[in-house]
Amino acid sequence: MTTEIPATFGDRDEALFDAEHAACPTSEGRSVGEMLFDVDHRSRQMLIDVSGDDAGALLRGWPPVVEAARQLWGAFPGPSPFGDHIERVAAQAARIEASVTRARTWPGPGEADPRMIELAETLHTATVLVRRYGTEIATLRVDVQRDLAAARSRVMHGLYVSAHAVNVALHEHGRDLVDAARARGRVVALSPVHSPYAVAPTTQWIGRIVASESICADYLAGRFAKAVDGEVAHPVGDPSRIPQALAQWEIQAHRTLATDPAPANIVLVARTQGLLASTGLVLIDAAGHADLLDGAPRLVSAVTAAGRSWSNIASRWTDLAPAGSQLDPSLIRAAAEVRAALRELTHDNAKLACPEIIATRPGLGRAADAMRHCLETSVELAQVVAEKANSPRLFGAARALSIRAHNDIETGMATPPLADQDVVWVSPADILAKRTIPVPPPVAEALQSASRELVTAAQSAASIASVHPGPRRDSVPVLTPEDHAHRDRSRSDRQPGDLGRRPGRAPAR
Repeated sequence: MTTEIPATFGDRDEALFDAEHAACPTSEGRSVGEMLFDVDHRSRQMLIDVSGDDAGALLRGWPPVVEAARQLWGAFPGPSPFGDHIERVAAQAARIEASVTRARTWPGPGEADPRMIELAETLHTATVLVRRYGTEIATLRVDVQRDLAAARSRVMHGLYVSAHAVNVALHEHGRDLVDAARARGRVVALSPVHSPYAVAPTTQWIGRIVASESICADYLAGRFAKAVDGEVAHPVGDPSRIPQALAQWEIQAHRTLATDPAPANIVLVARTQGLLASTGLVLIDAAGHADLLDGAPRLVSAVTAAGRSWSNIASRWTDLAPAGSQLDPSLIRAAAEVRAALRELTHDNAKLACPEIIATRPGLGRAADAMRHCLETSVELAQVVAEKANSPRLFGAARALSIRAHNDIETGMATPPLADQDVVWVSPADILAKRTIPVPPPVAEALQSASRELVTAAQSAASIASVHPGPRRDSVPVLTPEDHAHRDRSRSDRQPGDLGRRPGRAPAR
């Protein structure tokens, strides 16, 4: 006699335990629109940073990004009004993935670039959020249709920019192959297709990536700028978002630098601090229009210098970050939330809002206070980064360090050799073999000097910010009853035209 096992609660309600139907964890506070903007932002950053050494990993990582974008595209409610471009791009990506997997020559199987993995994960998170709330969207409303068109355009633009990053890396890899062959005395026939450096074995991959780029470009042509301008702009839903994001960033940055001070993490810290400085200038200007701050020319000058120093440090540590470096996921999320929170206050859709408009938005006073505190505490981060610059075991790519060494000597950042000495800081053999080498003396000297300048600039900005009059509480914009109603509604109810929402916060775009 068999004993029947009673059905469990999970068996009766499978959807409740399905990850695709469950709400996103509350640790993800961004909206769908903010995630798509972040995908676009990181794709652009990747395009700036790519090199020939990244080509194989980027090529392996791009098809999963396309697949994640295709799933998100399919989750959007309503039909796509401009054809099947996403399916055509997905077909190209599937062929690339199959060919790479079977290839016995370059690039062959291997690890995907971590930056591509991050893009795919962000798109997947957005997909889960849209599937959770997408059925509640009123797709017949004109403003909702514009919002959906903007979301699709951002997805396609992210694919376009990331594909172009792969294309640039492939061309750089081809250039490296040509240079290596010429160094050995071999004659290499330059390609008449795409570019002179589209040489084997990169030729077929360049052709497929170019075809994918063309499909994306065809969708975006004459449409992208108009589409993103049609995004639904919601009022600032939570005035405490920026203070919370900055506090979390400060904690996470210190934690990461204490436990994993890898060059790639230092680069992200420095870039985010540079972003905070540049956004601080925008908030200072807006606070002046709102009569929250009196004239602050010294503060503006100090913040500008600090931002410049952070950007310089980020550039120098980029030379020391190996290709395919893994970033701390918690640091990535904290930086992304900072970008999203600041953009919510300072932007109108795709454009930077004018100071007069920012001055009318709730939360400006709290944001200015939080930014001032951030300037005061950034000194500690600058000192930690400066300590890392004194490490005797710093390494980087030979080619990048060779260029940096000569540039530092020419600009006076490092001590030049004696007039009668001809010093080769990096061996040509190391450059040719793409070796990772110890940092040459001029680069180490300039890095330490730039780090000291960073600490000085951060201390100056913190000192001026600490003595500068803060926002006058009687002038801080007060939330009206309508603002409170919007905030409360955004935390509990959903508007029928919203594409998604930040869990526990304002509706998403």
